[in-house]
Amino acid sequence: MKSKLLLIILVTFLFFSKVNFGQAPNLGAASGFALFTSIGAFGNIGATSVIKDIGTNAGALTGFPPGTLVGQIHLADSTSAQVAIDVDAAYNYMNGIICDTIIGTSLGSSQVLGPKVYCITGASTLNGNLILDGRGDPNALFIFKIDGALSTTILSNITLIDSACMCNVYWQINGSTELGDSSVFVGTIISNGPINLLESSSLLGRGLSRSGAISLHNNMVSANGINCNNLLNFTPLPIEIVSFTANCSNQNILIKWSTATETNNDHYTIEHSIDGINWQIIGTVVGAGNSNAMKDYSFTDPGSYTDLSYYRLKQTDYDGKFEYTSIISISNCKDVITQFDIYPNPSNGAFNLIYKGNKDQIQSVSIYNVCGEKVYNLESYKSDFDLSDKPEGLYFIHLNLFSKSITKKLVVVK
Repeated sequence: MKSKLLLIILVTFLFFSKVNFGQAPNLGAASGFALFTSIGAFGNIGATSVIKDIGTNAGALTGFPPGTLVGQIHLADSTSAQVAIDVDAAYNYMNGIICDTIIGTSLGSSQVLGPKVYCITGASTLNGNLILDGRGDPNALFIFKIDGALSTTILSNITLIDSACMCNVYWQINGSTELGDSSVFVGTIISNGPINLLESSSLLGRGLSRSGAISLHNNMVSANGINCNNLLNFTPLPIEIVSFTANCSNQNILIKWSTATETNNDHYTIEHSIDGINWQIIGTVVGAGNSNAMKDYSFTDPGSYTDLSYYRLKQTDYDGKFEYTSIISISNCKDVITQFDIYPNPSNGAFNLIYKGNKDQIQSVSIYNVCGEKVYNLESYKSDFDLSDKPEGLYFIHLNLFSKSITKKLVVVK
């Protein structure tokens, strides 16, 4: 009898020792911060908007203003000292979380993932749209443990569907974190390296670093609404938005979004903001009502804005219930865009670049292929460049100014 009891105890221990209870890390004092580094400089260029506190416990902090902050700055004070301790504790806690699934280093491309602990054994890239499906559970927990750096490509996006909440998305990154131009990232980043937000990228969540500089460039960062306690009785609207983008089109801003399913969907309201905080309704689009097929929508904003523009959708059903999408951002499409031209285009690889504005405002010139991979980069203005060693096809050139980024298409023909 005693041997049977010992066997039961042993089996119970072996089984339940692999179960992860309460896996979300306790952020302590760091929970009130949008951006923080324990050791490193903190800098911003341009009209960045941050909601919640920012700080560093060892390093300079610059760029606010011109950046705007709805929160407080903590620079090597008693609060930042405690946050540094709590960030380190949260990172170490996540080291002990057991993996549910090991996945490849490439994320996105309309990939759909449910609530789990995902482990990635090397440096990772997010390209296109990554969809996190809460499966009707507002407490659904998503943890990504990346043993290496993380980078996102231009216009990449994380979409939350079916009750998934950004407060329950965590990223442990054992290396640097870089968010690509105009990308939208969701969740709490706990990084063992620098955090760099490139031109017009957005972070809906937190960026916390144990060691490394934080660099911002005309970004939107918001930890507002990251507490999910008020969502325990939340019933999601029966709609799945799988993509939401904004791009320049003939000096206007073309907003596009797509849905996978719709039930009881009356209409969408398009809202615009110049600071990511105060919003104005600029239009409405009728919904599909009930649909199980992919639906594509678009809206053109002809407004002339001086710097970054932020957009979100408010979806309303026939009963008056509504929800908001994540926020996307884009630089001004007017003014200087007419000063930027490429010829010949198409070309066999030899291109000329013309920019009639102040060339001292050019930070860099970057070219990406259709997969979002950077194939060319120059840290200053140059009137010509050569892509003859690149494969035939479509490319995107980004003229990165201090105030905005301008994009044009290139075609290489052989």
